[in-house]
Amino acid sequence: MAEKSSVQQAMEGRPAASWASIFLDYFDLKARLLAVESKEAASHFIGLLVMLGVILVLAVFSVLMYGAFLLYLVALFFHLAWGWSALICGMILTSSSILAFFLLRKPVFQLTIKDLEKDKEWLSQSKTKTS
Repeated sequence: MAEKSSVQQAMEGRPAASWASIFLDYFDLKARLLAVESKEAASHFIGLLVMLGVILVLAVFSVLMYGAFLLYLVALFFHLAWGWSALICGMILTSSSILAFFLLRKPVFQLTIKDLEKDKEWLSQSKTKTS
């Protein structure tokens, strides 16, 4: 007859204690695995946050450069001082923002909104029929 393993021998003497020991070992190993995985996930998350920050900073500076170039063009074409050029640039940007607001204020996904309303109505009708 083959020799019994140490786990089987431990289970013969004290079945409840051996089962509890097995479960405790299992949860201990799971906790260790979770700690290692969470450390790796945290490092990846921090890397993503750093990259997102760099992208945001570059985007802000890009917009500032476009604004400075627009200011330079206004000053160059109209032969005005920088203060008046900045005022004109501000008026151009404000008016373009207002124009974009009025052009884009209608719902873009009108068909999808209608489909969702139809689905909601169908679901409410099917719930009342089953009740």
